[in-house]
Formats: sequence, C-alpha cells, structure tokens
Amino acid sequence: MTLHVLSFPHTSTTEEFVGCAYTSRVRRFCQMMTGGDRRVILYGSELNDAPCDEHVVAVSEERRQHWFGSHDENDLSRGGFDWNPQSPWWSEMNARIVGEMAGRLDQHDIICFSQGRSQQLVADAFPSVIGAEIMVGYEGIMTDPRPSPIAAAYESHTHRHFVAGLQGWRFPREYDAVIPNQFDPDEFPAGDGGDYLLFMGRLVGGKAPQVAGMVADALDMKLVVAGAGATAWGDGFVESSEVRVEARDLEYVGTVGVEERARLMGGAAVTLMPTIYQEPFGGVAVESMMCGTPVVGKDFGAFVETISEGVSGFTFSTLQEAVDATEKAMDLDRCLCREYALGGYSLDAVAPMYERWFGNLDSLWADGWKTLSRPLVTAQ
Repeated sequence: MTLHVLSFPHTSTTEEFVGCAYTSRVRRFCQMMTGGDRRVILYGSELNDAPCDEHVVAVSEERRQHWFGSHDENDLSRGGFDWNPQSPWWSEMNARIVGEMAGRLDQHDIICFSQGRSQQLVADAFPSVIGAEIMVGYEGIMTDPRPSPIAAAYESHTHRHFVAGLQGWRFPREYDAVIPNQFDPDEFPAGDGGDYLLFMGRLVGGKAPQVAGMVADALDMKLVVAGAGATAWGDGFVESSEVRVEARDLEYVGTVGVEERARLMGGAAVTLMPTIYQEPFGGVAVESMMCGTPVVGKDFGAFVETISEGVSGFTFSTLQEAVDATEKAMDLDRCLCREYALGGYSLDAVAPMYERWFGNLDSLWADGWKTLSRPLVTAQ
C-alpha cells in the first residue's frame, strides 16, 4: 500500500516553516509514516525536506511566488491566500496532482487529504480509491457520496462531535477516528521556566490575546506576545485589524522560527491560551507542555482533552479563574508536565494510532466492519 499525501500551494514543507499548523502536520505525518511497510508519496510545493519515498512537485516555487509574492511565508495574514477550491492556486495544483497521481495510484492505496473540500477535485478524479482526511481541524470535510469512502481523523473528540453537529449526524461514521496532533520532541526541549507569561498565536479575535494582557497585569508580570497579524506595536501594546492587546509590561516579538519558538516556550512561567471559539486542537498548548511549561486555557474545546488539570495546567471560565489558575500553574512540576505531553502527543505516541486506522481502512477491501483477524471460537 502507498499513502499519497497532499500538501498545500502556498507553503513549503520545510523545518523552518512554522506559520501554518496544517503544513507542519503534513511534514510530521510523512516523518511518522515513512520507513515502514508502506510507501509515502508527497505532492506539494517545490521546497521540501519532509521525509518521503517520493516528492512530487505540484507547485513550483516560481508559481507560488507568482500567486503570493515573496512575503514571509510564516506571516499568513499576507499574500491573498484562501481555501476556496475554485481559486487558481487550488484548481491548478489539484489538476497537476491528478495528472501525476494517475500513473502512480494502485487500487488499494490510500489518498491522504490535508484540507477537505479544497482538495475535492482530487477525490472526484479517483472515486474508487479510499480517501482519508488525515488531520481534520477544519469544518469543511468531504461528504459527497462515492463508491469508496472518505474517512476522517479528527484532531480531538470535541471537534469530531462539533462537526457531527454541523452535519446533523445522529450516528457516527464507522471508519472515522480521533487522532491528535503530533510533535517532534527534538523541536521542543525542556526549558527551565522564567518570570514572564507567554501568548503565542495569531492575533485574531477568536484567540483573545487581550485576555492574556489582563491576566499579566493582574499578576504584575511581563507578557511576551508572539504571532502573526500585528499591524502596530509599541510600548505596552500590540494590535491587529481585529484586536488590541495591552499590558504594563508587554514585549511583542513577531513571528518566530523553530529555535526561537522553543526558547520562548521553555523560558515562560506559563503559556496563556484564552481562545474563545471552539478550538479544534490548539497545538501551541502541547508544544508548550513538551517544553515543560504549563498551560492555562479555556474550559471548552480541545483544551478539556489536552490540558491535564493539575498536571500540565488548568482551565478557566472567568477572568478571576484565569488569574488564579495561572498562579497555581507556576507551582506545577515541569518534568511531569513534559512527560504528560510526550506520552500522548509525540511522534512515537501517535504513529500507532495512524497504523491502526489505516489497518481498519484496509479491511474495507475484505468484509469491512465485520472483518475478523481469526475465526470465532464456537461452543462445542
């Protein structure tokens, strides 16, 4: 069996690129799946260092820059990119993938989609091949009927239930699964902590970074803010088109690369994630925990799954609870926090989940749900 993995037209699957969580996940997925019994073919943009058995260039660097310019790839607020499958970058890339995949695809292979309906053209071109949406943290899953199913692996149980509600499903799809986001521990070494609070993420209203400023002021602590989308910043503030963050002692460091990200996380006392929408996963939380830095996040969305209360952080509802939780989190054992994250979200921990799922999907070529690995033992 070969896994045909689709990437994105606007980003590069390289270690330096950290601005898009989905792109980073494609790279880590290839890292997990390459080297076993299955082959991995990656279809993506020209610049790539993701491990794979074959890299198919579906978007040249010249073409990518034609569409989006030479702006910083990690600043996804620029470049005009969108997820509309009719946009030229998607339609051209998908058509190229269809042509390249046609000569490589075997009936029992699996097409691994990374962005749902944006890649529908590829799914429609090969209706008899099993499809797998390998990282569903979005809402636009593929639901069109076809001879072979497209199954989905959701980033959290919370998001699986949320999408089921959007679709009006009362009964779950049998071959869907929940497989969390996964991370390379080498990118997130243990840190010693420090005396500042950290907010890391896009400066958008849904992430509610302004709440981090309120918590920092209440505790009279410095707040470090990292992330894309800022339009102005200065002494004690940073703002975007959607939100303004203020704190008496605030430092805005912009978008950061791999090493700086780990340094900031490992050096923080607590990472604050006051997201006010239904967070599908919130990868920054687990990244921070891997560095040993506890997380304080909202008491809904994926944080109720990823944050282990009293071990890797706390959740909150009100501002007072956020302040109290942050104060308590500073006393947590950083080694236990890191061990928790490694045990549930490292590449080694998550890879077997994908292996199990792909094994279940492969059974569709046998008796499907009723397939048994050995005969039933009947009473004599």
